Amino acid sequence: MCAELADLGMQLARAVAARALTDWTEPPEQAAPESEPTPAPDVPARAAPSLRTTGATLRTPACRSIDPALLFTRLAATVRDCIALEARLAAGPAPTPRALSQTLRADPRRTRLRETFNQITKHHPDRTELMRDITTRLDEALAADRTQTTQPPEIFFTICEQIGIDIDLATLPDEYLDFITDPTNPPDPCATSPP
Repeated sequence: MCAELADLGMQLARAVAARALTDWTEPPEQAAPESEPTPAPDVPARAAPSLRTTGATLRTPACRSIDPALLFTRLAATVRDCIALEARLAAGPAPTPRALSQTLRADPRRTRLRETFNQITKHHPDRTELMRDITTRLDEALAADRTQTTQPPEIFFTICEQIGIDIDLATLPDEYLDFITDPTNPPDPCATSPP
């Protein structure tokens, strides 16, 4: 049905596009020069019909023509929506975001990494937008590593490098520093950037 609707919409869009192109290429009609109005002979004015005496009168509705270019853009948008809906239906059901978020929430690395990112972006002027981007990247990294083999420092420094965050390890509290550093290779206490 979506394919049929898209085909019908395309037929209408082609017809309207042809009409719009014709109207666009034709020169505008020039108005005839106005002539002196001739005075009407003195005819007694008729009384306007009253709805009470004559009953309800039917009026033809005033139809305004729609600009063909505007109609074309509306039809094109409808066709695009039909094609997108058809593709979405053909792809089948997608995994629910709730199921994915439950899997991510069960990952013990996520909470600690988010807390660490919150700590290092605490005074950043665009903190809200930055944290939104960090959370998206963190969720993608954790979802790609369902076996939980990637260590938190690797995920942390990879995201920092992708976003371009400079980290001053000297100002980071020990609880966060211990989490994002490799215990076998501790950072220099005077370091101002990740190893």
